[in-house]
Amino acid sequence: MGLFDSLFGSKTPSNCEVVADKIWMTTDAKYAGIDKEVAERSQTGTVAILLVAHFRDVLARLDEVSPATNAVPVQAVLASNLSPDLAASLRLDESSEIDIIVGERHPLLSVDARLEEFAKSFPCRCRLSHHLSLDDPLLKLFSGAWVKEMLGKLGMTEDEAIESQMVLRRINGAQRKIEARALGNVDAESAAEWLEKNCPGPENG
Repeated sequence: MGLFDSLFGSKTPSNCEVVADKIWMTTDAKYAGIDKEVAERSQTGTVAILLVAHFRDVLARLDEVSPATNAVPVQAVLASNLSPDLAASLRLDESSEIDIIVGERHPLLSVDARLEEFAKSFPCRCRLSHHLSLDDPLLKLFSGAWVKEMLGKLGMTEDEAIESQMVLRRINGAQRKIEARALGNVDAESAAEWLEKNCPGPENG
C-alpha cells in the first residue's frame, strides 16, 4: 500500500512545520546542503530522518548521504513507497519528532500536496523541508543561465541557498501548467524523463 493509496486518515493536525524551500545554484551544492541539514537535524532531538525522492536518480544520490550519528536512523525512500506501515515501524508517539527532507519538487503540484498531507498525518511533531537546484528540470522550465549569472552578481556563492516565496510561486505556477497539459503520470527514472513521457513538447509545459 503506497502513499497515494492510503494515508493515516482525514485529520490534519497542526504539528507539522513546513520549512521554506532551499534553492541551490548547482546539483552538487544541493546534496551538500542536504547532508549538512541531516547533520544539523540529528542534533535537535529528532528520532528519525526520512530522505524523500520522487524519482530514482535523486534517490540514488540521497542514498549516499551518511547519517551524522548512529543514534538517529536516516532512511532514503521514494515518495511512492511511503505508507502508514513505514511510519508505524518508526514507533512514533506524540512526544517524538521526525524530519522529512525532500530532494526535489515533483512536476505535478498535486503530488507535492499529497506528500505534505502524509507529513501532516504523523502522530508526532514533523518538520518538512525541500531542497532544490537551479539545475533541476522543473526549475529549468522558467529559469535559464541568466538566473545563475544574476545571483552571482548579487554575491551569492555556490555553497549558499536562497529562500524565496517569489521563486516558490513561480515553481507552483509551472507545476499547475504541467498538470493542465500532462497526458498522465507514467513512472520514470528522472524528472526529465517524466516530462518527456507525460508532458511532451518543446518546453514541457
